[in-house]
Amino acid sequence: MKQLILKDRRKICSYILIIIGIIFINKSFLFRMVEGISMQPTLNENNRILVNKASIYFSSFHHGDVVIIKKEDSPTYYVKRIIGLPGNNIQLRDDEVYINGKKRDESYIQLDMSQVSNRFSNCREMKVPTHKLFVLGDNRNHSKDSRNTLGLIDESNIIGKVKMVYYPFDQIK
Repeated sequence: MKQLILKDRRKICSYILIIIGIIFINKSFLFRMVEGISMQPTLNENNRILVNKASIYFSSFHHGDVVIIKKEDSPTYYVKRIIGLPGNNIQLRDDEVYINGKKRDESYIQLDMSQVSNRFSNCREMKVPTHKLFVLGDNRNHSKDSRNTLGLIDESNIIGKVKMVYYPFDQIK
């Protein structure tokens, strides 16, 4: 009888641990599919990505972080790269990004910038306010970002940081 009770307790404990594990994964991570081409070549349409939601609570934002954004007034999730942090002076000049007067190395952009529309090639210098972020898509010619539709992003609208592509398997990074 005692062994039966012990087995039942172990089984119950196992189920509780599994439930706690599922809750932890659900609260800490987000599995999303990339829609659109705004982050090419870094992320391609239909890539499946793992987003670490917990990372926004335990680490600060950095230049170059790829993040998921969810604005209150929109059902859409956006994937963008953080370019400007609070207090940074941002300027787009001749299709180059300058942060605090220094040209940013953007080796992740593999596009011929001559193919990029001049519509957003130059923007006046602006200082990123406290608790805001300036974000851009890597595919600058096909991106809704801080230059246009999205504007500056509240830090509270960041859902998490993209950690990896897990599908398709030949594009795992």
